[in-house]
Amino acid sequence: MRIFVTFSCLTLLVVPSGWAEQPCQRSNSQTVLNQVKTIKAQLLAFKLQGEMDPEVPAPLQAQIRSFKESLAALAKTALQCAPEDANPKVIETTLIKLLDANKPVVVEENDSRKPPQLDHIYGDGIDVKVTAPENYPKIRLIKISFGIACSEDALLLAYELHGSRWQQVLRWQSGDYDLIKGAFGDFFEYQVVPQKDPGNWLVAVAHGNPWCSSNMSGFDLDLIQPMQGPAPQQILFHKNAIYTRASYTHVMKSKPDGFELRLEAYSMDIGIIFRPVIYRYRVSGNQVVRIQPIAMNGRDFVDEWLQSEWSESKNWSATSEITELEAAYKKIRDLRDRDVSAKQWPDFTYGPVRGCSDSPSHYQVELDEGWWVEEKKDWRPDAPTFFQIEEGKNSFTMLSASGKPDPHCTCHDIMPKR
Repeated sequence: MRIFVTFSCLTLLVVPSGWAEQPCQRSNSQTVLNQVKTIKAQLLAFKLQGEMDPEVPAPLQAQIRSFKESLAALAKTALQCAPEDANPKVIETTLIKLLDANKPVVVEENDSRKPPQLDHIYGDGIDVKVTAPENYPKIRLIKISFGIACSEDALLLAYELHGSRWQQVLRWQSGDYDLIKGAFGDFFEYQVVPQKDPGNWLVAVAHGNPWCSSNMSGFDLDLIQPMQGPAPQQILFHKNAIYTRASYTHVMKSKPDGFELRLEAYSMDIGIIFRPVIYRYRVSGNQVVRIQPIAMNGRDFVDEWLQSEWSESKNWSATSEITELEAAYKKIRDLRDRDVSAKQWPDFTYGPVRGCSDSPSHYQVELDEGWWVEEKKDWRPDAPTFFQIEEGKNSFTMLSASGKPDPHCTCHDIMPKR
């Protein structure tokens, strides 16, 4: 048995015998660890202006940037001497001990008599996760996150075995931000996306935009090509959309032909509020195309069809009716996005969802449009729109949209709202 002293005499770890025999330099390991500790202490000492202070002043931005540099350097020291078959759990345990990370979350009871804690926020709650993606034994992914006001920030590192050495091929993190919404936080999901060439691979990463005072925020979804030889990493695809921070349902999966992210977004009907949405993409070379399913049911399909960009929605529409469908789409989008006075604003409510007698796959979704008049505290109805959709295998197709219901669609409401 060999004992490997990692970075300092504080951490003793039993490791495979081949690890200690790797030809590498650890002379700067203690220096890197000291840098991490010094910058962490500076972050912990920063004092917020209030419990929900989203501002990040310039000196704090510089400290966050330096902290990420030191964390990445610490991860590098953990990989530079690792054997070719390095166990990700061994690497993870090493970093956890060094960073005093992955501590259980302590939820304190709210006590109005106690003053709010305004320091020891930034740099606290460090969490480390190291994985070897399935079917990719020569890749190690390292995610490190740490606390910021109202949320957390994170960075992702990818190492690939080149010869007998682990080489960093990806580093994904935010740039400097003057408001916390610029951090890669709230949630942070990632997956390796397979390619036809087994030696080639991509990484899909999704993260929320943190905030302190609203359940509505944006998220970013990116597909990244790791560094290949002298070519640096590059972003192949980027999307930003709205999601609800009130739900912790956000799952990313790798698919044989791409990747998928599931989370909850806002419905146009404020009575429904939230609805699950599926962002599934097919990846072929550098082409990234959103495909179905996009929703779990017909009503949510209509909602996502209306809220997606037309470049996507037209792909889920009957080609024979594309001109009429685009006109109906733009009419509702224009109404939704209209700049109106605070005394009245557009309001949408989904009506009955009915099956139709002409085909078991035909359904009708009613969208009632109108205006909320603040002075009268009343809803002023406008003409409804009836959407005809066809259910397929894990998909729906928008058939038509008009101001008149289809006479075949008189069945009972299969999605009554409470």
